[in-house]
Order: sequence, then C-alpha cells, then structure tokens
Amino acid sequence: MKGLTREQKIFLKVARAYVGEERPEISFRFAFDGVPQPVIGSGSRIVDVSFHNAERLFQRIFLEGNMGLGEGYSEGLIEVKDADYKEFLCICVYAVSPRILRQLSIFDMIAAVRARAGVYFSRPRENATIDNHYSLSDWFENDDDSNTFFHYWLDRDHRMYSCGKWDPETKTLEESETNKLELYAKRMGIDGNSRGKALLDLGCGWGGVLFFMAERFGVRAKGLTLSSAQHRFITKEIQRRHLQDLVTVELRNVHDMEGTYDYIISIGMLEHISDFDDLYAKTARALNPGGQALMHSIYSESWFYKADRWFLKYIFPYGACPNFSSNMRYFRKYFSVVDPQKLPHLSYPKTLDAWFANFCKAEPKIREHLQQNSKVKDVEFAIRTFKHYLAIASVSLTFSGFVGHTLVKEPKVHS
Repeated sequence: MKGLTREQKIFLKVARAYVGEERPEISFRFAFDGVPQPVIGSGSRIVDVSFHNAERLFQRIFLEGNMGLGEGYSEGLIEVKDADYKEFLCICVYAVSPRILRQLSIFDMIAAVRARAGVYFSRPRENATIDNHYSLSDWFENDDDSNTFFHYWLDRDHRMYSCGKWDPETKTLEESETNKLELYAKRMGIDGNSRGKALLDLGCGWGGVLFFMAERFGVRAKGLTLSSAQHRFITKEIQRRHLQDLVTVELRNVHDMEGTYDYIISIGMLEHISDFDDLYAKTARALNPGGQALMHSIYSESWFYKADRWFLKYIFPYGACPNFSSNMRYFRKYFSVVDPQKLPHLSYPKTLDAWFANFCKAEPKIREHLQQNSKVKDVEFAIRTFKHYLAIASVSLTFSGFVGHTLVKEPKVHS
C-alpha cells in the first residue's frame, strides 16, 4: 500500500471486512488516479470503481461524510457502473457495523465512524422551501417541465413519490403502489359504502391517493400541497378525468387545514414538518364523528438521529425522519386509538431501487429535457446528484429506519 494515504488505507480495510462479512460473492477492483489496487474478494461478480483526485476525495469523505461522498460522485470523481454504484455505497454505509469495526484498530475505527457521521447542521440552504424539491423551482421556470422530470421515473399508474408495499409476490413498482393504496383504503374502512364521504390528503403529491379513492370508491377527496407544479398537474388531471365533482386541490400548508372529514391521510409528508403536536391536534379536530386518520412516514428509532446535510442541501430542505417513539406520544395525546403497523421489510429500498432503475433507463431523455428546458448549468452534476440520492437512500434504509403507517381514531379533542 505504499503511496496510499491513511484515509485510502482505512477505506480498503473496511472494504475487505465488508466483503468478508457481508458480500463474499463480490470482488472489488479499485483504482486510485489510474493506479489499480489488489482485488478485494474472490467472488464471481466484479465491481470496478475508479477514483480521481483520490487523495483529496478521500479527505473530503472522511471529513464530511455523505457531503464529500455525494459531491465527489456528482463531480465525476467516482466512476462506477450504475448497476454497481449501490454495492460501492454499501461499503460506506456499513462501515460502522460492529462486525466491520471490530476488524479495525481503534484509531481506524474512530476515523471510519467519523466519516460515516460526517458533519451535521440543522438548517438547509438559505431561502430554501419544500417547493424547491417538489416543483424543482431552482431548475425549471415551467411547472409542466418539473412534472415531466419526476414522471420519467415514478410509477406510471399513480405517480406516487413514496414507499410502495412490496409483498413477496410483488414484481413491479406499479403493483407495489397499488398494494399500498388498497391496504390504506382497507385500514381506514373505505369501501363501496364510502361513496360521498369526505377525505383530506395532507401533502397530496401528484394526486395518486385522490384519484384512487375518488375513482374506485366515489369518495370526495381534497388534497393540500405546497408545490405549485403538483397543484397544476392535479388541476389538469381533474379536468381530464372528469372528476370536478369529486376531487379538489389547494395550495395550502397542512397546518392551515380547514373543514371536517371522514378520512384524513398523509403519505410521506411527516418527514417535512417539525410541529407534530400542532398537526395532530388539528387532525383530531378535523375528523367527523367516527372518522379516522392514517399517517405514513419513514421513522427513525434512534434518539441521536440528525438529518444528513447533503440531503438538506441538495434534495430535501427541512427534511428529516421523525422519531417513532416521540410521534407515538403525540398521537396518544390526541387519539384514544393508535394502531401503528409497518410495511413489509425492505419495501422502501425496493421502491428506491425501482426508481433508480427507471431513472437510469430514462437518463438520455432526462439529460435532453434538462438541456433544453431547465436553468441547470451543470446537467451532469444534476443527474448524478439524483442518482446518488436514490442509491444512498436505498442503502441507508436497508441499514436503519423503517416505514410505518399509523391508524388513529376516537379523538380526545373536538372542533
């Protein structure tokens, strides 16, 4: 290893431990600035990864964690096939596994843990809002162009931007999203007898829940969103589907909900708020007698969890996974019945993998779309940023966290 930096040596040690403990069927071939390293592993599947400006890159990774890793990949300093990128990222994420750490010296262990943790801060970039992501307002002047970008890789049937329900027999992204919607309708008691009843979707995305519940069950569905692009898409879809009497959408903060409803649902929105006490109190007051609500979210079980600053900067301003235990306390404060359940194991990694595959398949069209219709100055950086997001999220959610859906009813407070 003569000539390698300490960070590079530690990385190779972690890679050897990872292959030995987790993936013996894989071999890694790394090259630092064109200099190949001895092959790690004896598996038949070979993953080639080349690092450019390697000394500085690994300094950034060990100092900044995912910020250095993500920016390094987006800058083209890490070359690896799309199909293999997740395998490489597993080394970085699993670096803090006890089975990996026990094979390192105490000093190397400290360095590995620090690299995995990175440097956290609590605020996103200045003036950022959630509309920066869901409308990509930094990228596009036209909301239709923003919608086109997302629809290249989300599911075709519902355009759901949240975890699907992957049962053992589920084969496609579209099936997984339909599975989820059918499950949530069943949990809330929405069936053929629900025609004409009122549903509110908090953070309604591109309307997948609204259209499913209205078209299948005749439910009157209203959605709230802060994304101008999503609002525009749903408004046009209402006209196209002739659902003016059943579906409405408003540009409104969920904390400002108005009216009362038989069903309230939220899928993937809790990760973008912080005042759960206020939201659940207002949800309780907005339910009609006998009504119920269902909240779906990625949950963290760690009290030491902090939002990753790369995600805050590039993907989700103000985004973070709520803590499961504290959320249950808030639910029980306002509801007599609180029934949390989990989606099947690895449902979100499978969803993210499907999005990643769709994104890579559509990459030539996405690149052309960005070049012709966006304000993006560095299209390759932008594309690789989204690929890193989908891949690192899949690996991270395999390692920790889970997706839960909590049914609540019998409010303790009333309007």
